[in-house]
Amino acid sequence: MPELIPFRWPAEWKDASRLELLKGTPFNCLAGDAPPPFPLGDLPFVKLDPNRPPEGIALREGVWPRVLLSTKKDNADAGPTGGPWVDSNAWAVRLAQIMEPGKTVWLTHTPPGGNEVVPLDAFVKPVTEAESFGAHWVATLDKFFRESLENRNEKALAQWNRMVAALKWFEVRREWRTWQPVAALAVISTFEGEDKLLSEEFLNLAPRRYLTYRAMRPGGAAQASFEKQKAILYLESEPPQGELRRRLLGFAQAGGLLIVPIGTVSTPPEETRLEHGIRRYGMGRIAMPVEKWTDPFMLVDQVHVLLSHREDAIRVWNAADLDTYYLASPKEDRAVTYLIPYASGRTPQIVLGFNRPFRSARVLTLDGERAVQPVRGQLGIEIPIDEFKDFAAVMLEA
Repeated sequence: MPELIPFRWPAEWKDASRLELLKGTPFNCLAGDAPPPFPLGDLPFVKLDPNRPPEGIALREGVWPRVLLSTKKDNADAGPTGGPWVDSNAWAVRLAQIMEPGKTVWLTHTPPGGNEVVPLDAFVKPVTEAESFGAHWVATLDKFFRESLENRNEKALAQWNRMVAALKWFEVRREWRTWQPVAALAVISTFEGEDKLLSEEFLNLAPRRYLTYRAMRPGGAAQASFEKQKAILYLESEPPQGELRRRLLGFAQAGGLLIVPIGTVSTPPEETRLEHGIRRYGMGRIAMPVEKWTDPFMLVDQVHVLLSHREDAIRVWNAADLDTYYLASPKEDRAVTYLIPYASGRTPQIVLGFNRPFRSARVLTLDGERAVQPVRGQLGIEIPIDEFKDFAAVMLEA
């Protein structure tokens, strides 16, 4: 069976003729609370029951991707950074892929309800966001979109076709889903228990600083290779034990930065910086907090500075409210960086900087692609990105 790509069937559609909308699209299954009242033929129906998820699928509720509107006129709600708050599903998808490896993540969020009117062109964003991180959004139409399609409204049809085009764009590039994140930092946590909120919020807030990471659970970390990482954050309240502790201390001994909870080692610090005591350990360093970690935003900032901006795998100029996802092929001769903007409209011009000497680059959007010659600049190997909407991907070759 091919991978299922879901469309939530509107309960108001009682006529099988509406299935014509799905013909020629990547949507190959219907989803919802109950199947429509007519035969579906070979088209499967998947019940979205979070207590009994379909085999091979991890369901996550998710949020509508956007810059959250403020309750005050002409403003946007602010997050801890003082800037507009971004509702992103990136961290939730990546965490689900860690917690339930081998499963395809489905995001089941629906358009905002109440009195809020969602512009038709906003429905492409949840598609491109989910697909960029290797997941699927259970595509869901609100009343206005559904009725506009019923009335053959040209703008509604155009936006539906753009959603379909986005799915097709990602389907022909499925190979990229097998590539691995490029990051100097590894984050190890159970993502459960008393540390659940802190560890999840770290993953959520790190992209606001363009702090790339590779996340994993302790069981996998005991056998993982950290050859590509410069730092490891063990994000738990209690120190690591057993084989994992030995591996982590070996990472510091060989020259890495190990950031661990209080009590991991007993030697006194040589200096205190950013509320962490820093100890020399072999060729590397061990950093332990002076007091127990409690604030995820502060921790992201501290970890990023302790690691050093010199180690940033990717640098971004002039791009507020944007997520990036940087992946490399197994041979590391090719890489792709997804750019997912959360504000409405077109982005400003953006510059990406990389710490690797890429020879060529192509910028791909739903509207086309163009070659860009990398140049050396203040951000490293720089790639200028023209204005775009919905998403962009930068394909790189070393």
